[in-house]
Amino acid sequence: MGVLDLDVLLVADPRFPGGTSTALVAEARALLAAGYSTGLLAMPSDLLPARRPPHPAIRDMCRDGGLVTVPAGTPVSVRLACVHHPTVLSDWPAGPFPVRAAQTVIVAHHPPVDAAGTVQYDSARIGQVAADLFGPIAWAPVGPAARAAFAALPVALPLTPTDWVNVIDPSDWAGARSGPLSARATIGRHSRPGRTKWPDTRADLLAAYPDAPDIRVRLMGWDAGLDAAYGPRPAGWQMLPFGAMPVARFLTSIDYFSYYHGSSWIEAFGRAPLEAMASGLPCLLPPSFADLFQEGAIYTAPDGVADTVRRLHTDPAAWARQSARAVAVVADLYGPARAVARVAERIGPPRPASARRPPRAPEARVLYLTSNGIGMGHLTRCLASARRLPAGVRPVILSMSRAFGVVRDQGIAAGYLPYWRSTGLDETTWHASIADEIDEAIRFWQPGAVVFDGNLPYQGLMDGLARHPGVWSVWQRRAMWPAGAGADALWVGRDFDAVIEPGELAAAFDPGLTVPLRDTTLAVPPVTFLRAGEALAPAAARTVVGLDAARPAVILQLGSGNNFALAALRHLLLDALRSLPADRRPQVVHADWRISAVASDLPADVIRLDTFPVARLLPAFDWAIALAGYNTFHENLAAGLPTLWLSNDSPEQDRQDLRAAHAARRGLGLAARTSNAQGILRAIAALADPARRRMIRAACAALPPDNGADDVAVWLASLARMAKPHRLTIRRTDPAPEPAAAEPSPAPADAP
Repeated sequence: MGVLDLDVLLVADPRFPGGTSTALVAEARALLAAGYSTGLLAMPSDLLPARRPPHPAIRDMCRDGGLVTVPAGTPVSVRLACVHHPTVLSDWPAGPFPVRAAQTVIVAHHPPVDAAGTVQYDSARIGQVAADLFGPIAWAPVGPAARAAFAALPVALPLTPTDWVNVIDPSDWAGARSGPLSARATIGRHSRPGRTKWPDTRADLLAAYPDAPDIRVRLMGWDAGLDAAYGPRPAGWQMLPFGAMPVARFLTSIDYFSYYHGSSWIEAFGRAPLEAMASGLPCLLPPSFADLFQEGAIYTAPDGVADTVRRLHTDPAAWARQSARAVAVVADLYGPARAVARVAERIGPPRPASARRPPRAPEARVLYLTSNGIGMGHLTRCLASARRLPAGVRPVILSMSRAFGVVRDQGIAAGYLPYWRSTGLDETTWHASIADEIDEAIRFWQPGAVVFDGNLPYQGLMDGLARHPGVWSVWQRRAMWPAGAGADALWVGRDFDAVIEPGELAAAFDPGLTVPLRDTTLAVPPVTFLRAGEALAPAAARTVVGLDAARPAVILQLGSGNNFALAALRHLLLDALRSLPADRRPQVVHADWRISAVASDLPADVIRLDTFPVARLLPAFDWAIALAGYNTFHENLAAGLPTLWLSNDSPEQDRQDLRAAHAARRGLGLAARTSNAQGILRAIAALADPARRRMIRAACAALPPDNGADDVAVWLASLARMAKPHRLTIRRTDPAPEPAAAEPSPAPADAP
């Protein structure tokens, strides 16, 4: 691996949800536009759980904006390293850190001690970690308030002579405005809903955001915790949750930006007011901001807000002058040139391209491990995100499924890990063997993250992962477990760094033990294989399947049959379909599962379909009869395919019957228990009616189009590039309760 040569390396956690990330993006854009080769090395802050996704602006810039993403462990030579937020250096990285920086600054987006004297981070330890990793360092407060907090520390730290203030590109914001939106003034603000970010008392809150007939209040960043703290909201307030809309759009919906926080909070800079000023808003702020924003804002105590707003609102010329002053201060003091100048002051101008190697970072890797399963759900879910990983992140999939060949068909490296029952080994020996296999795979592929998709984390898997504490470990587990089942699996799985839970459209019916843990997981929308537009058009799909275009067609999706006798059910279904009136009698296609232990015995007039993914051909069919496994359920609903939902009721399966019942109650299909022959016959007769199918298609069309595979891919790409901290206890999902020793309860099975 060669050495990556850069002018500037931004060392940061790309998952901060607010000003830290937006400030980083603005700085990176400015440096890149000025010609500095700039990279991003992700290191996790101990303030954030591993499951948090990257900030969208950082994600987009890494993908489209020229920012070089540097995987952890990459040798880097850099003229200036800028560590954004001290807490990313709270711990040493677990793996090698071959970064050589001529100069290093730690950009302090937060003070070391708050106004109440509470320590916010251990500056001495962070300084030691930084010195070990980078050599000599300087702390760079982002504003006067943060600088004052450093000055009050008992041990002086080396500070930059000037503040490393936030910068902003004025062209991204609305700019100067000619006047308010309407005769009634609208005061607003946006921020995180943390209690200290808002005034101490209800009286101060109502002073800063008046409850008055001539003033409208619009707040983005409110939650139930603030309701509990302040009591009933005034009737005229408009409340939005944090991130409900883009900040730039929100700011165009208000006339004044009022920003007041609690007495224990030190606003290190004030990114939110800066954005409001760039949007041409008169800003009402506490006097503590005066050194930063000068004439760009109006400074008053909370009880002066209402009078100031009323005065300006009756004087449009004064309002416009304040709007123009705000925009001018932003351009003069906080434009992109400020970021370029401070870097140039330290390292000089950017080197010409001829004087340096092209900044190409090596690829990162994600290693997926899947159990064998009764169907192909584990493998398909992994493939869904693996094929969406961005450029520069390579997937590798090792599976216990005999259908692992479909991975290679997608152009992804694949390997087979046989389950113990198919090896002839006893279980104890197999666990030791699989630990060695996983150990060897990690050594060979050197992934940044390992993802296990399965319902039972095998002991051999956990032992193999434990040999590589510097690699992120992730459990991707579906929901809908049988009530009370799986406590032992949750206990074993507590050692993963993070948990992904693919969404369930039937989540309201979920009785399983994972439900109360959902707030500790990366919960995403339902995961399906196809991207939008990848399914064939109906006519083309019918041609591929070999169907008569003039007759209706039904597909049977009954699973592998490896733990569920299908012969009697299949016979019942075929007889019922043949008995339909001639004008409604469909052509029948049977979807074969590649992992089926025994081939299905089918009549000659039934078309066999052995393809992957079946979802690509679903537009060929008028309706379906299917078992409500995770993938089939969500793929059919996404395709708007009217389906009779049945279930594999084996006790080792997830609750397919509840998925089916939920779909029926929402009008997304029909449902019947496999033991209820008369119910199945009635449902088949109903689905043979084109009018009933049109109703179901309309209901499916109203479902949200989001695919969780996109979210998983973005998050895994970020995690795989991020250095993992070297510590005994990593911030992770809350530990599950330890199972009772007497009678361990199984999770839904992974093995036939």
